[in-house]
Amino acid sequence: MLGLFDAENREWTLDEIAEHAGLPRMTAYRMIRTMESSRYLVRDPITNRYHLGPALLAATYLSEGYAELVDIAKPYLRELVEKTGESATLAVEVDGVAVSVDLVDTPRPFRREVAVGRIIGDTANANGKVFAAFKTGAEKAALLAQPHPQITPNTITDQQQLAQELEAVVREGVAFDMEERNVGTCAVAAPVRDQLGKVIAALSIVVPTGRFGVGERPRYAEAVKAAADSLSAFLGYSRRD
Repeated sequence: MLGLFDAENREWTLDEIAEHAGLPRMTAYRMIRTMESSRYLVRDPITNRYHLGPALLAATYLSEGYAELVDIAKPYLRELVEKTGESATLAVEVDGVAVSVDLVDTPRPFRREVAVGRIIGDTANANGKVFAAFKTGAEKAALLAQPHPQITPNTITDQQQLAQELEAVVREGVAFDMEERNVGTCAVAAPVRDQLGKVIAALSIVVPTGRFGVGERPRYAEAVKAAADSLSAFLGYSRRD
């Protein structure tokens, strides 16, 4: 089924997939729902056509145009690890979810949950909050209206509370994940902008909860924000206050 998608056939309807794959419609539907739930396929809500999703980024992200960004950002990730002693991640947004495209591990004891090419998630993590916070008003309203699963006891699922969280991200320039995606792990992320000011990526560090106390958070946040600002400046962005 996935083999139907290529450069000349980027989108298919359910009926087209069933016909070309030689499958009964209900069989194709069940398979598509499975792949959709795992983000291997994404359905356009307007056209009802499917295209390949972010889960395939693990094998293809370099050919999708992120190689140059990864190369540029690598020194900033390494410097962030040196300054904080924690693992650093570069994420991009693909079809509404944050996906890891590069990372540098900490030499300190830590079992990370993220791998290169892996979907990090939507708003139940610091990177996803960065992408959500800087969307247009209409895009943000649509995102907030969607259901948000309770991944951990700390996941923010209430629409009003999440809206306030995203407002704080815009105001403070950083986003926090307080064990919202993985119990025992926290994170802080900041936006990376291109020369036009568009948020094209997020830089973050992932920290065990025991090393993310009230005293450490401001230091981590400033380090991440400084690294993201430096990378943005290198890409040509000039802040206009």
